[in-house]
Amino acid sequence: MHWQGGAHTALQLKVRITEAGHYRWNDGVDLIAQISQLARIIPDRQIARLLNRCGVVTGHGNGWSESRVRSFRNHHRIEVFREGELAERGEITVLEAAQHLDVAPMTVHRMVTLGRLQAKQVCRGAPWVLKAADVAEFAKNGGRNRPPPSDTAQQSLDFQ
Repeated sequence: MHWQGGAHTALQLKVRITEAGHYRWNDGVDLIAQISQLARIIPDRQIARLLNRCGVVTGHGNGWSESRVRSFRNHHRIEVFREGELAERGEITVLEAAQHLDVAPMTVHRMVTLGRLQAKQVCRGAPWVLKAADVAEFAKNGGRNRPPPSDTAQQSLDFQ
């Protein structure tokens, strides 16, 4: 810096340059990949709700809306959510699994948490997605995914 009196002062500026596709407020989340995966299971309005609930902001620090998600998807050429796409891939939601198993959705969630049913979740707060074949196998085994005990003297009780 050159002062009016003729003195000079050296300044160091720390400028953080972001890469293409990344945002200044990005906290390490690959937003393009996350929205790409979310767009396969839920529509834009629900994606916006989920991102806002998780505290993710847009590149300008704004909250998400359905139109902002749509614009982001279009800019990055991410396909739009199609109704029935989960079924085509052989996947179902927790609600559909609960209906298939004739239990409450919370029971399915508990089975997922305990590891009795395999499910995946794109990010925290996103819907759980289960393989329909896994749920059918679980139902076929009477809700048990473990082999019967090796002790033949042990009896199992079926409550109705």
